[in-house]
Amino acid sequence: MMERMAHSAVVAWLAVLVWLALMGFLMLAPGEGTPVEDISRAFGGTDVTDALGHVVLFGVLIALLAHALGFHVAPGRALGLAAGSAFVLGAVLELTQLAAVARGATPLDLMANWFGVLVGAAWLRRSAFLVRAGGD
Repeated sequence: MMERMAHSAVVAWLAVLVWLALMGFLMLAPGEGTPVEDISRAFGGTDVTDALGHVVLFGVLIALLAHALGFHVAPGRALGLAAGSAFVLGAVLELTQLAAVARGATPLDLMANWFGVLVGAAWLRRSAFLVRAGGD
């Protein structure tokens, strides 16, 4: 049983790392003439569709982080730690874009990052994530 739980925790943390790598690629790779530009264009290529992408990226991030942290701390605490970490990461990634080629930080993207964290946290709060541990 303990070995199975440790294996699950490793898989959860690997999912977090893979997602962070994808986010780093999408948010920090040069924007012009790259797959990032192609992905943006495929979803509409507007500021609004890009912002929606940020909401999804950060909504998934908080879910993955909360799940992985849930192997180490109570679910309520895991959700709080995940949200705090994702808020900080959202700001850091936006500021880092200032140094990336053909990229730029925008207030809309920052707000979309944080909105994704809030949406993800609200969904987790209302889901079975907290219920399975007695609503911690």
